[in-house]
Amino acid sequence: MSKNRYYHYDHETCSYVEVKPTRTRLYVQLSAMAATTLVLAFVLALGLDRTIESPQELALQEENEVLQEQLTITGERIQQFANQLEQLSEADQDLYRLLLQADPISEDMRQVGVGGADPYEKFDRFSVSTAKLLRETTQQLDQIERQMSLQNTSYRELSEMAESRQLAMEQLPAIMPANGKVTSAFGMRYHPILKIRKLHPGVDIPVDTGTPVYATGDGIVEKAEYNVNGYGYHVVVTHPKAGYKTLYAHLSLIPDHIQPGRRVKRGEQIGLSGNTGLSAAPHVHYEVHDLEGRRLNPIRFFAPSMTPQQYRALLEESEQSSVSLD
Repeated sequence: MSKNRYYHYDHETCSYVEVKPTRTRLYVQLSAMAATTLVLAFVLALGLDRTIESPQELALQEENEVLQEQLTITGERIQQFANQLEQLSEADQDLYRLLLQADPISEDMRQVGVGGADPYEKFDRFSVSTAKLLRETTQQLDQIERQMSLQNTSYRELSEMAESRQLAMEQLPAIMPANGKVTSAFGMRYHPILKIRKLHPGVDIPVDTGTPVYATGDGIVEKAEYNVNGYGYHVVVTHPKAGYKTLYAHLSLIPDHIQPGRRVKRGEQIGLSGNTGLSAAPHVHYEVHDLEGRRLNPIRFFAPSMTPQQYRALLEESEQSSVSLD
């Protein structure tokens, strides 16, 4: 193979003269070739580094893919829990609060959003896909945590209301104070002793002397005393949760343990019927007042413990007499 030769034009001889390479020129040429080789090697190495990964890098990449997959599955499960929590919230709003007549929870409070600075910006240093997964999962967890806290508070409130409502129902005067027929209903009646027409503020239940008299609802004994000019031996029971007081008059006996401050249960015996005070015959005079002292018709309080037929019969019986027994 012939070697490459280089020539230059000599103006003095008007001819081309062969150029003999010098050591310096040769160094320059070799340096240029070496530099070109280094550049190509660097580019090639860079390309290989981009395409060929070490076993550790491959393992980390596989681990990252598995973690992202598990994070996605976890997010789906979190969403299922969020849906169940939403169902509980709807039952709270549409059923329990309605039944207990509680104020509804506002929509803003139910959403319990987070304001202010971005609490998830720390995830931005990761790749877009990873940061997106971490943000969504953490946001879901934070939202569920806040909703659970709100729901827990709501159930505590409803539980207290239900307990109070239960106490109120237990204290509601809802049974007959004695076994007998009701006569002399609530309203204007002729008084057999005073001989005048006046308000009869309760109902009369004619029974033999010594018939057991029962508290008509849970409560606290307020009075257990004798009044010579009116009720004779009588007991007053306060039912604070229900908002009423009940009075049992003309008794022949009040047991020693029935004293002011004592708690009594519905159906507990608090005395024996009699004919004391301004009374024309043995009977139990029974009244219901609200806590402001207004006298209410006791007949309507008997309805919860009776069938409709029994209640209609009771109304008819109570209207048969226009004269009270006290």
